[in-house]
Amino acid sequence: MPDFPTGVITLVFTDIEGSSDLWERHRAEFQAVLQEHNRLLRAAAANWYGVEVKTEGDAFFLVFAKASDAVCFTLEAQKAIAACPWENILPGLKALWVRIGMHTGETILSAHPNGTVDYFGPTVNRAARVGAAGHGGQVIVSEATRTLALADLPPGISWLDFGDHRLKGVGEEHLWQMLHPDLRRDFPPLKTLDAQRHNLPLSPNPFIGRETETERLRAALLQPATRLLTLTGFGGFGKTRLALQLAELCIDEFSDGVWWVELEEAHDANSMMQRIASELRLHLHPQPTVREQLLEFHRDRCLLLVLDNLEQISDAAKPIDELLKIAPRVKCLVTTRRALELRIERVEEIRPLPLSDAESLFVERARERVASFELTDGNKADVAELCRRLEGVPLAIELAASRIAGMSPREIVSRLDEQLRILQTRAPELPPRQRALRSAIDWSHDLLTPEDQALLAQLSVFSGGFTTSAAEEVCDAFDVFESITELRRHSLLWTETHSDTQQTRFMMLASVHNYAQEKLAEQPNASAFFRRHTDYFLRFAEEQIQRLHTRSEPEALRELGRELDNLRAAIKWTHSAGEKELCARLALALHYALYRQGFWTEALEYLQRGLEEAREEDLLLQAVRAKLLLHYAGLEYDMGDTASADAKVKASLAIYRGLNDTNGQADGLNLLGLLATEAERFDVAQNLFQKSLALRAPEDHHSRAVALHNLGRVATQRGDMSEAQRLFEEALTQRRASGYALGEAETLAELGVIAFNLKDYLTARRFYGNSLALRRQLNDRLGIALMLYNLAEIAEIEGNFQSAVTLFVHTQRIFRDLRSAFAGAAQDALESLQTKLGTEAFSSLHCAAESSRWEEFVTLPVG
Repeated sequence: MPDFPTGVITLVFTDIEGSSDLWERHRAEFQAVLQEHNRLLRAAAANWYGVEVKTEGDAFFLVFAKASDAVCFTLEAQKAIAACPWENILPGLKALWVRIGMHTGETILSAHPNGTVDYFGPTVNRAARVGAAGHGGQVIVSEATRTLALADLPPGISWLDFGDHRLKGVGEEHLWQMLHPDLRRDFPPLKTLDAQRHNLPLSPNPFIGRETETERLRAALLQPATRLLTLTGFGGFGKTRLALQLAELCIDEFSDGVWWVELEEAHDANSMMQRIASELRLHLHPQPTVREQLLEFHRDRCLLLVLDNLEQISDAAKPIDELLKIAPRVKCLVTTRRALELRIERVEEIRPLPLSDAESLFVERARERVASFELTDGNKADVAELCRRLEGVPLAIELAASRIAGMSPREIVSRLDEQLRILQTRAPELPPRQRALRSAIDWSHDLLTPEDQALLAQLSVFSGGFTTSAAEEVCDAFDVFESITELRRHSLLWTETHSDTQQTRFMMLASVHNYAQEKLAEQPNASAFFRRHTDYFLRFAEEQIQRLHTRSEPEALRELGRELDNLRAAIKWTHSAGEKELCARLALALHYALYRQGFWTEALEYLQRGLEEAREEDLLLQAVRAKLLLHYAGLEYDMGDTASADAKVKASLAIYRGLNDTNGQADGLNLLGLLATEAERFDVAQNLFQKSLALRAPEDHHSRAVALHNLGRVATQRGDMSEAQRLFEEALTQRRASGYALGEAETLAELGVIAFNLKDYLTARRFYGNSLALRRQLNDRLGIALMLYNLAEIAEIEGNFQSAVTLFVHTQRIFRDLRSAFAGAAQDALESLQTKLGTEAFSSLHCAAESSRWEEFVTLPVG
């Protein structure tokens, strides 16, 4: 593997002029020419410390640590190619012409899993464009490369100044041609953007990210069937910058050019037509109308019109449709927050940047403010958090980067709760709507009807998204669905459709959400919408909880999981509004949702909040308090705090007895039995479980299964395996009758323990695997870890140490995440294996385990 340079490096791109035609004419015979060409380039690169990054056909991409080495390489390569007797290799080929371009700057070095290495970033894109500007036999360099190379160049090299040139997709660059007595001097004009065929504005900074998206959209725009490509998305998502990039990349495809029309100041179709005529440099006559003159001008033209910021022109669709029908070779690229709704229109919704692109954008824009800014070990986590909190919105990220002169990334993050205030700039070259995040939202908000503005404010009571049915229950509008659709058209909402349920969920950016909440606070009846929201989600959660311990449990847990943020928002409001009963009931609901997903610490926090609201002296809330105490105790038992759990269970039982609630008493006796089992007081535990079983109704399959299961555990602890197996099999029958999948998984695991104790490892593995498969479907993280631990024990006994170490490592990781007392057992198991295998062998297995997936070492049952 070569030593790939980093930091400020010089990137060189080469390719053979007319290679496609040469391949077509000579076919296989050209292969010998290509091989000799490659040999000459590689020999020259080796002499000047060049590193070959990759080749594509006849094109080379090389990098050099020193700019002067790159220049010397090109001189040697061009001389060698010029001196080569190509006709001896391919009769009739008198010369081979290779163009070479180079640029210097910082790049991103990336290693792929297959072992290859590549460079990414704006510097690479610019270097490639410099290379594409030249002709065969020509060497073109950027100003940066020439400046760095000058001091170390051999005699004979001089330079021809081409001045500033607009390069496709990367902006302007000052270009130079390398001259030498042994090289050709005269060439046609550079292949850069012809100012006579476009009026595209020059972007002040490089285009960051969206490479794949840009290429996909370019291909879509150039498809014959695409006449109107509309880029929609909320303000600040980068629609304008993306459209400019697409326009630059498509200039060569339109013989009459690409023309940019900024429409921010236009407010109707007439003013839009005037702006188009002005940008096309048309000399208008008094008659006929501007519209008629424009249609006639476009009739036989092959051009691309880029119409930027169209959303405020309500009557724009008709003249655009008319123009495209009369001019078959004209295409339109439109940016807007609201689609035109034309049949001919292809709509592409632009989303925020992915995190990696967002971070690159922040760093690039921060360097424009503070040249010395770098991404370091000390600030990269803060930059990532900043970009995550700003949801990858380019405008928000650029505004945050503008603060870097006076604030560190961490300080900016700490003040993001004030983002509508701090995310602004005074940059005079930007339009007002781009100088502040609030202005971008104001622009969209002002285009709404009063009713839609009111609905946007009301929707801010939701957190983490909402469904149409939820909005219709909570909000107050004549037609909630139609108003939501209109907000979606204005890009103030975006949607996700769940693949399984095909349910559409509407989302709102955090910045829009904050803005909408400010608007809601201005409404005198704001609290009514928070109350409706709370009532809706409390009812929803309690309905889902009724489906637990049944066949519908997986779906109920998924539904609860999707609405966690709304449930959190609801309990926050009940606490601030003094709604004690609602707060306590929501605490119970959140406990169910969080506990089953492994968020135990947060579940405890909500249970504690519920207990603070349902105090002992409040007699009306005693039933809720008893449940809160019991569930709190159950969590403490899971986390190993048995002393505190015991006290809470007894307090809960006292309330249940006072309320004459037999089911509650049975639940409390069951948990006391678990605590007694943990303390190895097996007679006490057996008595408690039997009392719990006696209180259960015959048709209560789930609760009876719990008692039978726990009696089986006591029998196991006592060593009575036949009795334990009988009880577990009876429990399994009850589990399956109730349809409670997690309970079935727990009982299967206990049957596995019995088989393990009897040294029937094949049967034990089967029971554990069936239990693991069910737990995985339910996202039961604690249960997954327990089964992995059990399977690891079997792997160790059977001498499969790689499997054992891997499973113990993943077990320990999950236990630690859950703050489970079992984490110590996993650590003990790993230490025992280290002693058994020796430090060196164990370390090798442990290292491999860290980067492995446990699924590679476990065979789960199918179906």
